[in-house]
Amino acid sequence: MLWFETLLPSLLPFMIISNLLIKTDLLKNWIRIPAGLWHRFFALSCDGAYALILGLVCGYPMGAKVTADLYLEKRISKKEAEYLLTFANHPGPSFLSSYVCLQALGQKTLILPTYGIIYLANYLCCLLFRRRADRQAIAADSDDHAENKRNEKEISIQSPVGEILDTSIMNGFESITKLGGYIILFSVFQGVIKKVFAPLGPVMYLMCGITEMTTGITALAGTGWNLTILYPMLLGITAFGGICIAAQTKSMLAGTDLSFGPYIWAKLVNFLLTGLLAFLFIEIV
Repeated sequence: MLWFETLLPSLLPFMIISNLLIKTDLLKNWIRIPAGLWHRFFALSCDGAYALILGLVCGYPMGAKVTADLYLEKRISKKEAEYLLTFANHPGPSFLSSYVCLQALGQKTLILPTYGIIYLANYLCCLLFRRRADRQAIAADSDDHAENKRNEKEISIQSPVGEILDTSIMNGFESITKLGGYIILFSVFQGVIKKVFAPLGPVMYLMCGITEMTTGITALAGTGWNLTILYPMLLGITAFGGICIAAQTKSMLAGTDLSFGPYIWAKLVNFLLTGLLAFLFIEIV
C-alpha cells in the first residue's frame, strides 16, 4: 500500500517526464542560465545539476536514477556520475516534513531545522567528496563528451516522438516496479527482525531503522526515548536511507559500470554528520 498509494502516483510521473527531458535534450534549456552557480558551489555541469535538482525535489531514489540515465545517454562523464552519487540521492522535503517531523515526532516546529540539518549535512558531504572528484577533471571530461552530446541531441530530435514516449513510459514502469519489489522484500525481512530480536529492545529498533527507513522511523518514534537521543537517531537514519534504499539505488544503476562504493561511503559519512548536527541543535538551540 505504501508503494501503491505513495510512490506510484508521486514518483512515476517524474520518472517518465525526466526520461523525456533527457532523451529530447530539453532539460538544458531549463538549467543553462545558472551554469556558473553549479560549477562554483557543486563542481557540476548543467546536466549533472539536473540530477541534483530532481533528487532534491523528489527524494529517494530519483537522484540515482537520473544520474544513471544521464550517464547512459552520455550527458555526463563517469567521474561526474560517481561524484553525484555521493550527494544527489537523498530524502525529499515532503517526506521530511510530513513523515519525520509531523507523523513520527509530532513536532511542527522541527520542520525548518530538519531541512537545514539534512541539506547542510548533505552539502558538507558534497564538499568532502569534491576534493577526491577533482573539479578540473570533471570539466575536462565534460568537454570530451561535448561532441557526443551534440550527436545525442541530433539522434533525439530525429527519433519519433511516439517512440521516445513509449521508451520513457516503459523505463518509468520498470523502475517503479523494482522499487515496489524491494519495499515488499525488506518489509518482510523487517517483520522477521521484529520477531527474532524483540527481546533485545533498543537493538531491535535500531536494526529496523537500518533495514527499512520508513517503518524503522515509526518503530523508533514509538520508543518514547528522549528527544536528545531520538532526534539525531531519526535524522541520521533518514540521511542514510537504510539498506532498502541502498538496494533500490543499486537497482537504479543496473546497466551501467558506475561504482557503488562512493555512494555507500558517502551515506555513512552523511549519517554521522547529520546525527552530530541534530544532536548539537537539540543541545544548544
